[in-house]
Amino acid sequence: MPSWVYPGLAPGVRKPGLHLSAHRAFQTYAHITWHTWRRVGCIDARAAREVRIAVASAANRTGVQVVKGEVLANHIHLLVSFRPDTRISDFMRLAKSVSATRANRFVVGAVRWARGYYVATIHKSDLPRVIRYIAQQFQRHPDLIPRPSRFSDPGRKPGVNEQGIWGDLANPSHQPLNRPR
Repeated sequence: MPSWVYPGLAPGVRKPGLHLSAHRAFQTYAHITWHTWRRVGCIDARAAREVRIAVASAANRTGVQVVKGEVLANHIHLLVSFRPDTRISDFMRLAKSVSATRANRFVVGAVRWARGYYVATIHKSDLPRVIRYIAQQFQRHPDLIPRPSRFSDPGRKPGVNEQGIWGDLANPSHQPLNRPR
């Protein structure tokens, strides 16, 4: 009987969650968290979106599968599945650097990560509990839900494009003089 056939499953159907490679099978899971510098709640809705995109990109490049994830204002929780020969450090380096770069395109220096991260391997029997724990992060920390973005246009900088900040410029007497050519 071939190794990819399981009793009770149709031929060619794999056991859910089991990854097969040449003569080996694995189910390796980890719960990963990391936080912002000094736990500053600097991640808003736009930055959270950029973090999710960056994490997906890093996962794709390193062969990690994100099972569940939540982005809060000052920390991130991920449940990932990965091959035994995958280095989580490569995934984390990409996830943190690319997410900070993407999020800081809008407001320079807005998102800054603390050094390091936490990783705990998870047994498959604990997966439902960890998935539930990550899914309940907004209920556990309602004060850390990423707030709506203050700046709706890409490229806006705080104070530059907002009405009321540069009130003097709205006064016609402060407009540049029209010089004859």
